[in-house]
Amino acid sequence: MKTISSLLLLALTVSPVTRADTPHDWQVAGRLGLMQFIVVPEASARDGRYHRAIVDELCDREDTCFLRFFTNSTGAQMAFPLPDAIMNEPTVMFQRSAKHRREQFQWACRLDMADGNCF
Repeated sequence: MKTISSLLLLALTVSPVTRADTPHDWQVAGRLGLMQFIVVPEASARDGRYHRAIVDELCDREDTCFLRFFTNSTGAQMAFPLPDAIMNEPTVMFQRSAKHRREQFQWACRLDMADGNCF
């Protein structure tokens, strides 16, 4: 019995914890090439730190990454391509180009959060 416990402890110690093992309240609804479509809770729609944490989790610092964030206030059934009810609720567009070493974090105009550069 001691051997089994030791092996289990070793397996738990050696096994890496991946990002997928971390629970979260947002969902990657789908992917189209490099672009990922993420649905976030409506309560977090205007939270910049919340969106940035998702960017940090999904995008490696040295890679090109395109994220599009939406809410789902109508409770539309999740599908991909996203249903119009969700597509009509954008929150943030994030783009990082590894080649140009540039990133852009842009708020949706509907949220009245942007300093003039919204979509």
